[in-house]
Amino acid sequence: MRIDLHVHSSASDGVFSPAEVVRKAHANGVEVLALTDHDTVSGLKEARKEAEKLGMRFIDGVELSVSWGGRTIHVVSLGPKKFEPYRELSEKLSKQRDLRARTIASKFDAMGIYNTYEQALELAGNGLNLSRRHFALALVQRGTVGTEDEAFEKYLRDEGPAFVKTQWMTLPEAMRFIRETEGVAVVAHPGRYNFAAPLTTIDLLEEFKALGGDAIEVTTGSHFEAENERYTRVALNMGFLASTGSDFHGCKPGRPEPGLQEPLPDYLPTVLDLLKDR
Repeated sequence: MRIDLHVHSSASDGVFSPAEVVRKAHANGVEVLALTDHDTVSGLKEARKEAEKLGMRFIDGVELSVSWGGRTIHVVSLGPKKFEPYRELSEKLSKQRDLRARTIASKFDAMGIYNTYEQALELAGNGLNLSRRHFALALVQRGTVGTEDEAFEKYLRDEGPAFVKTQWMTLPEAMRFIRETEGVAVVAHPGRYNFAAPLTTIDLLEEFKALGGDAIEVTTGSHFEAENERYTRVALNMGFLASTGSDFHGCKPGRPEPGLQEPLPDYLPTVLDLLKDR
């Protein structure tokens, strides 16, 4: 069974509408899909309607921005049963994201790269979920860099010249939020995080586990093969259920389309065990 529990749409920083993402997943043979836009549930209704029309199982999801160890990490809430708190959170964070975007633009202004806020806003379609990725797309569009990855490496990476540190909710706050909304908590793409010594991703996962965390993404489009193998072992050793997702944002060289990430090993217990009624 082909599963993808981590995709993005234009409701946050993805390229395609929620319905278009669902159709792409269906075309790739995905049977179980979760839309997990950043800090918003605004695309779920459209995605669910399309998935039901195509005979797919659809799971509601949200990827929460969380501050831990001086870095931004992501914790996915799958199958929440209460949605109003997410709408309230989205409204609150949209103002925070807009302020961050304007500060990023001012840093680009200081480097002689002008009007990035306006261009990023146009690419985002609205100011509710402006992200670093929209700035990266703007830089590619204007020819300042050749790829999104280059934009992040040169300007937008953590501690890069256009980086703006943002304080999101803490891990305990995020876990409490997910529990109160009856979601299932999953650490997204754990192999992607680089913390300043002595902190490690295992430290993060130990705290996540102690707070009642349910699962980690084991195979994901944001991991290299070696990281998929490593987090297979970590899930087994630490007693996490396994999740999987393409982390699809749009057609991007070297990144899988919905459902085309490496599948989970058959012997791993999966997060679907907790989502049977969602």
